[in-house]
Amino acid sequence: MKDAAVHVLMFPWLAQGHVSPFLELSKRLADHGLKVSFLSTPRNISKIKSSLDEKWAGKIDMEELPLPSVEGLPPEAENTADIPMEMADLLKIALDGLQKPLEDLLQRIQPDYIIHDFSQHWAAKFGIPAIYFCIYSATTAGYLIVPSRNKPTETTVEDLIAPPLGYPSSVIAFRRFEATSISPAYNGHGGEDVTDVSRLFKFMEACKLMLVRSCFELESKYIRFLEVEHKKRVIPIGLLLSETFPASDQNDCLRWLDNYPPSSVVYVSFGSECFLSKEQVAELAKGLEESHVPFLWVLRSPRYNDDSTSSTEDTARALLPEGFEERTRERGVVYCKWAPQQQILCHPSTGGFVSHCGWSSVLEAVKFGVKIIALPMHINQGLDARLVAEELCIGVEVGREEDGSFRAEEIRKCVREIMVGEEGRRVAENMDKVRERLFGEEEIQETYIREFIKHLL
Repeated sequence: MKDAAVHVLMFPWLAQGHVSPFLELSKRLADHGLKVSFLSTPRNISKIKSSLDEKWAGKIDMEELPLPSVEGLPPEAENTADIPMEMADLLKIALDGLQKPLEDLLQRIQPDYIIHDFSQHWAAKFGIPAIYFCIYSATTAGYLIVPSRNKPTETTVEDLIAPPLGYPSSVIAFRRFEATSISPAYNGHGGEDVTDVSRLFKFMEACKLMLVRSCFELESKYIRFLEVEHKKRVIPIGLLLSETFPASDQNDCLRWLDNYPPSSVVYVSFGSECFLSKEQVAELAKGLEESHVPFLWVLRSPRYNDDSTSSTEDTARALLPEGFEERTRERGVVYCKWAPQQQILCHPSTGGFVSHCGWSSVLEAVKFGVKIIALPMHINQGLDARLVAEELCIGVEVGREEDGSFRAEEIRKCVREIMVGEEGRRVAENMDKVRERLFGEEEIQETYIREFIKHLL
């Protein structure tokens, strides 16, 4: 190790849900005196710079590598939010084209460590110690990427429904429709040689250690399970939630919330990359309407769509059932722009959260004590939904049909249970306990950062 400050290169996958925790970790490492370089593509770096406070200017070095062109991938696509989900594999292929440029960059800046994401399995081959930063829960990682899942034969739906041997939970498992949806990640997409999961296993074999965005107060048995299974150090890094809210002049949501009593409004959002179909929007709208509970619904559509003349706001609003906004205008609002989620969750009027259970959303809900109505949509979210509803008991999960569809009646029932029913009071008590465990002492989360830095030194 050099005498100068330890130098780490941060290299997240090209998705906002990955960039954000990598950036939060970068800030904390820089605050402790480490030299931090942050690598992404030009468009992503531009957005990051525009969102950072001036205090970070010069404390985190931003490095850019342009993506090579890939047939079928729009030239401006540098983030999963820029494309429909079915194009994500093309984005991974483009990212794979950065191997030589990355090697050149490493020779130029000479970091001591590379901390990177699941997709860049090849980043461990350049002779610099590589660390895998898992931005998902330890619950999910323990279910999906233990060595027993890495086998030469086909991974069946039945395999994925069953937890791995020794998995420390009897209530967390995939539903059949979820296992069916994720099985291509193990078996390839139409002959693809490098599957999503094989990328992870390749890297897990090569990396020096694994970081997980969690803490022992929340997921101790899953963290220890990962460490035993992989036979290498697994270090919880803390929850990495932003300590400051991003500046925003879009405060319509917050002004609207000001008109409602404490804990009376249910907030509905599915993150930056999860987009509902017209049928799903219709069922959710009907359930919210019939719940008679005030709601703030952030409804998004992809930036990429076939009708280039329509704005994303117009495209999102067109999904709503005819007359829905007029019928619910007295107690609900549908917001089709970016919304300040943390400000909404910490607003006194917000009492419930209909969420896809992305890990960041779960952690933010816990931080602000907002009860969760889990409606998972993709990949890991079903496992986190069961952690929320079945193990931590800080929310309820919306019931689904065998094919994964959901009905308005289930939405209505869950919203009523959480917002005005006895179940909501029980969940609120559990949420208070979990919140106190994680955030009751100011130093709890900071301790994890310090321990990781000690390990690097």
